[in-house]
Amino acid sequence: MSLQEAPLQVEAPTVVADANIKDLLSTMQRNADKFAGAVGGPLMVGTLTPQRNAMTLAAKDIHSSYVGIYRQVFSQGFAKAWRGGSITCVAAVPQFTAIGPVFLYCDHKFNSPAIGMLGAAVFESMFTFSAQRRNAQIQYNATVPVAQQVPHQSFYRVAGAGFTPHVLRNLFAQMGIRLFAPYSYQVVSVLPGTRSMNEQSKLLASDLTSSVVASTLSMPFNHVFSWAACTPELDKMSYLQRATAMSSWLVNNYRQQGIRLLGRDLAVRISYTAALYTGYRSVERFMVDLSKGAN
Repeated sequence: MSLQEAPLQVEAPTVVADANIKDLLSTMQRNADKFAGAVGGPLMVGTLTPQRNAMTLAAKDIHSSYVGIYRQVFSQGFAKAWRGGSITCVAAVPQFTAIGPVFLYCDHKFNSPAIGMLGAAVFESMFTFSAQRRNAQIQYNATVPVAQQVPHQSFYRVAGAGFTPHVLRNLFAQMGIRLFAPYSYQVVSVLPGTRSMNEQSKLLASDLTSSVVASTLSMPFNHVFSWAACTPELDKMSYLQRATAMSSWLVNNYRQQGIRLLGRDLAVRISYTAALYTGYRSVERFMVDLSKGAN
């Protein structure tokens, strides 16, 4: 009798463990949409670190061309172009949790995409302002003499000069995939040659198109944030003085340099933001579909 019962005593824990693993995987699949930010955010933010560093340099360099900016980013080697990326990858988890689940919650709660985007933008800035400002300072310091380098942002300081432009940048940047995409999808669907495209390709094209528009709208705010991150003198000013200094800097830059500088800065911004949100939306859509498949 004992010889017959021995196999059952060995197999029972294995069966229970297998059942627990299956339950865990099933639960994770049902809630996959809630993990979209934790998966898609760091993936896209980390990959696009050189583009983000290019935006920082563009804010402090009004003379270099688009190619010249990227030449500076890669001037110390291919790997160095990802300088500061690890900090922002960590911050990308709450950042894209805001862009994804927080937006969806606020939108559902208040039945208003505008409130959803505003809530997501503020939440995003609270968790990413410090890391992104520090990333900007690390990249800027790598391109200037020691005497011109700026101190690094403290990880524990969640606000400061440039916080308001940071929130506004986030608000406008997410408009592409949250507000404009349904309309751009209608346009893409009737364009010549799109009949041969599958549904996923049309969605990708509409996300990219709408994100280009959102990138354009968010560019001035991101530019001001990048400049403020590397201009420590602003920290000693009052809120009104900061607002005046930021506005004057932005207006005077484009008044002096004209359309050439504006075109370069738009290209730098679109290179990062359009790819970031289009890539994230693809991951988010996959995770949502995965969650629906389990329910």
